[in-house]
Amino acid sequence: MDCDHCVLRVGRAIASVKGVTEVDVNLEKQEAVVIFEEARTDIEKIKASVREAGYAPL
Repeated sequence: MDCDHCVLRVGRAIASVKGVTEVDVNLEKQEAVVIFEEARTDIEKIKASVREAGYAPL
C-alpha cells in the first residue's frame, strides 16, 4: 500500500467479507487489524479479498 486510496480499497475489500465486523487499515504500519466472526469466515477468505483488490497480504 502506498497511499490513502490503497488503504480505502483494502479496507473496503476486507469489510465486504461476510463475518467481518471491524477493520482498521494502517498505512504507516502496513497492516490491517480485523475483527471477525470465526463461525462465518476465516483468515484465508480475508486474505483472498485483499488479493482480489490487487494487493498482497503479508
